[in-house]
Amino acid sequence: MSQCRANTADRTWCAGGISSGATGIQEEFGVSAEITTLALSLYVLGYAIGPVLLAPLSEYFGRQPVYVVSWFCLFIFQLPLALAPNIGTILVCRFIAGCAGGAPLTNTGGSISDMWERNESGGPMAVYGLSSTFGPPMALVVTGYIGLNLGWRWIFWVLMAMTGGVWVVLVATIPETRHTTVLQNKTKRVRKQMKKENLQSAESTFDMHASSRKGLHELFAITLTRPFHFLFSEPITLFSAIYNGFLYGLVYLFNEAIPLVFGPPKGHPFNGGQQGLAFLGMAIGPLIAFCFYPLQERYYLRRVAENGGKGVPEARMWMARGGAILIPISLFWFGWTSYRSVHWVVPIIASSLFGAGIYIVILSILNYVVDSYQTYSASALAGVILVRNVVGAGFPLFATQMYEKLDYEWASSLLGFISILLVPIPFIFFYKGQTIRLRSRWASEHFDQDEDSPH
Repeated sequence: MSQCRANTADRTWCAGGISSGATGIQEEFGVSAEITTLALSLYVLGYAIGPVLLAPLSEYFGRQPVYVVSWFCLFIFQLPLALAPNIGTILVCRFIAGCAGGAPLTNTGGSISDMWERNESGGPMAVYGLSSTFGPPMALVVTGYIGLNLGWRWIFWVLMAMTGGVWVVLVATIPETRHTTVLQNKTKRVRKQMKKENLQSAESTFDMHASSRKGLHELFAITLTRPFHFLFSEPITLFSAIYNGFLYGLVYLFNEAIPLVFGPPKGHPFNGGQQGLAFLGMAIGPLIAFCFYPLQERYYLRRVAENGGKGVPEARMWMARGGAILIPISLFWFGWTSYRSVHWVVPIIASSLFGAGIYIVILSILNYVVDSYQTYSASALAGVILVRNVVGAGFPLFATQMYEKLDYEWASSLLGFISILLVPIPFIFFYKGQTIRLRSRWASEHFDQDEDSPH
């Protein structure tokens, strides 16, 4: 589990780290700020496309090969970024690296479901959620002074060293966890050993489930079509995708907004390294929320016990109600303390509350979708993740223009007003989710919550 957490955090560092070198890239290649922002957005867009391609491969070949191959691609594509002779190389390689970095989006959740029963997966999912929300802002904290003192190319050399180290650990320690693949491999080993011993039973030893497994073509067909079906026909998936997409978009929008608020000419006169440190608030917020997650898990397990040991998906949204309220409060707080006359620590405190809020809501939604759809959760999550990353790729592209046109205070306030419109979603899921699931074609199949074993 610790390796899964490390590779998830590492890929998000690769996503946001480029923002610390944006100024250097602009000066060296003579390009606009919009082009360097595009390099961030293309990586996040790769997150949307990569899982669509990698999910069927993990179902067919197993989790471990996809981890190893995709992570090697992420590692090796830091090299052309560090040596890039032009901006085109950066843009193309960022997109390819993003596609490769999408592996944990599909694989880590699958690995957790392989190893833990659904009612026992809250802790591992909490760690996974922490990696996803803690990673992007922490990337700026780490790379800020690297970009300032060593230059933007050293950001990619450092990321290459980190991803390379994680790849070595993956190869050495990550086992195959997908049960059908484990059985396939075990059957092959047993047959091979029997043939060595000249046992006739080697010919009659086979995998009983081989005929029922889907082919690669069928897996791709399902992956490319079913998530869209869920998005347009399932209210739970649709509204989860809308909320998750908005929050994920805000995470990467702040990659552009925080340097404006804390840097010249209108903001606090921070240099590049100090601007990176300003992201500490957004990084600390998820850590604080993670410390309170046992309260959510205790509530969920109490509801499960009251329900005769069967899962209660709506109980996953208990803390999300508070997290949803925290998000607009933090956005208004951040916006109206963005004046240079206000001490810089005040908006940073607001950003920590924002980080806590998004961690709680994003994690709760992921758990709720998985619990609601069970067998079909991979398709539902694929739809949520697709929307989340497409929106996440789009938000940074208009962040600077929005903050400059509306001023920092009203730009953050606009985001706060939009987030208020989304606050009812966790409340509806918590209080009315059971009724929604009962009316759903897919979720109603598991309404009794009787599938509670790893798969």
